[in-house]
Amino acid sequence: MTMNCHQIVDLLVDYLDGELAVEQEQRLEEHLENCPPCVDFIESYQKTATVCRRALTVEMPGAVKSTLFAFLRTELTSTKP
Repeated sequence: MTMNCHQIVDLLVDYLDGELAVEQEQRLEEHLENCPPCVDFIESYQKTATVCRRALTVEMPGAVKSTLFAFLRTELTSTKP
């Protein structure tokens, strides 16, 4: 039984973490052989995760951090009932 695109999305995280059962992984990979949009989706997902990991390793400059926190404090206090 072949998988459809919706099923691929549901299994994506487990697939990328190597946590799928062998049969599920084989079915998913068979689908990928014939579905370029799913391949593109998985590649985009992987790139997004990589970019996010890199962004979290960069220290925010102190001036930007102070400005952001001041803005957020103002916004949070101005929206309270």
